[in-house]
Amino acid sequence: MKKKLIIAIILVLTLSGAGTVAYRSYALEKEWEKQEAIHVSAVETARKMEEAQNKKVIAEWQEKVYPGVSVMGEDLSGMTLPEVKNLLETKILEAVKTNALTVVVKDREFTLNLGDLDPVLDAQSLAENIVSIGKNLDEAEKLQRIYTKTLEEVEVQYTYSEEKLIAYVKSIASEINVNAKNATIKKSGDGFTVTEHQTGMVLEEEKLVASLKEVLPKLEPGAKLEASLVIDEPKVTSDALKMIDGRLSTFTTNYSTSAAGRKHNVGFAASLINGTVLMPGETFSYNAEIGPVTLRAGFKNAGVIIGDKIEDGVGGGLCQVSSTLYQAALHSNMGIEQRRNHSMAVAYLKPGMDAVVYGPYLDLKFKNNYPNPVYIQAYGDNNNLSVSIYGHQADLGGYSYKVFSETTSVLQPTIKKVEDNTLFVGEEVVEKKPVTGYTSKTYRQTIKDGKVVKTEVISQDSYKKVDGVIRVGTKAKPAAPEAPAPEAPAPEAPTDPATAPNG
Repeated sequence: MKKKLIIAIILVLTLSGAGTVAYRSYALEKEWEKQEAIHVSAVETARKMEEAQNKKVIAEWQEKVYPGVSVMGEDLSGMTLPEVKNLLETKILEAVKTNALTVVVKDREFTLNLGDLDPVLDAQSLAENIVSIGKNLDEAEKLQRIYTKTLEEVEVQYTYSEEKLIAYVKSIASEINVNAKNATIKKSGDGFTVTEHQTGMVLEEEKLVASLKEVLPKLEPGAKLEASLVIDEPKVTSDALKMIDGRLSTFTTNYSTSAAGRKHNVGFAASLINGTVLMPGETFSYNAEIGPVTLRAGFKNAGVIIGDKIEDGVGGGLCQVSSTLYQAALHSNMGIEQRRNHSMAVAYLKPGMDAVVYGPYLDLKFKNNYPNPVYIQAYGDNNNLSVSIYGHQADLGGYSYKVFSETTSVLQPTIKKVEDNTLFVGEEVVEKKPVTGYTSKTYRQTIKDGKVVKTEVISQDSYKKVDGVIRVGTKAKPAAPEAPAPEAPAPEAPTDPATAPNG
């Protein structure tokens, strides 16, 4: 019994100690939880404070340039938009203008000052771009830029006058270029005198302009750019001209009855085309060779066809030169590219053989189809106009050419008489001269060894007729006044020996 009591007491004491331990453990846990909550609250508070501070810092820099941003070595950190814009418009623009580079051409150097090209900055746009750098980053990246001062150099964008850049390049070319010189040829007696050609060396202007446009936006102090030269080959070489060894064709028309002004124009126009060299494949333009037809250019007034009349105009007679040249071109087998007949028939050539010109609308053009150059000789002596084409005779291949026209119809004009009461009876005035009209067909024969091997139609032309008009007088003539009676002769005065003629 005693033993059981002792066991019971021991059991009670054991349970009582366990309860105390359990209670103390519970209390400690609650205290820990309380302290943890206090810590979490403090951390959260600190986090919110830090977050608020970061937002404040970011907000303070929102309208300013982030640290480390510079332009042409100028630190822009912390500047506002107006401050950046002002700096760009003053100090930076002046710095841009002082930039220069050196263009090297062989052993010569040419300086290009950027200020001479009138550089222009879009300061507003550039300033806005500078202030916006980094503003699209997330918060952490923005803070990193603010606190670590990330270095960033902004490239200055500017425009300049391309016209002045091209003018600068051309100024270099004017000092550097040695242009090629064409060979020349002149008829001398039965032969020709040929001068030697010269090759040249010229600046590659387009290439230099392109290179400068590439370098200028990133121009660095002391920069140099090497320009290249190319060989300038002459268009006409002496070797080519020396191939001209004989006459391919010639044609002559007469203008001996022309008025003085027309004679002058024929001879003057002939002198303008005389000596023209046409290289293989080149096209001759009569209007281009003659130039402006004006009194100032040296032409005179003479009769020209205007509508259905012959009227006075500058350059009358030019068409006789173009027509004579046309025939020379046909007889040498040039390739006719443009030609038109007159509206009315001309006196110096049969219908179908002429070529009217009136710049810039009507022209005579022909192409040199031969592999060697041809030379045009033209001259007038106030009576006859002759045009010859010279070239390499072997190019004819043994062929010769004959050109002739056939009149296919004749249109006879009528003459109308109109009464005119301002003219006396028996008087007549030709108001409009009658002109006969024609239609024609022109042929060219190709001849070899005396035989016609080909006949081709060159053109089919029509020339209008012009009906004449004659004004006939109807006004009555006034009666002739009666002759007065003769007066009695006066008595002779005595001769004064001092005034009488000798002998």
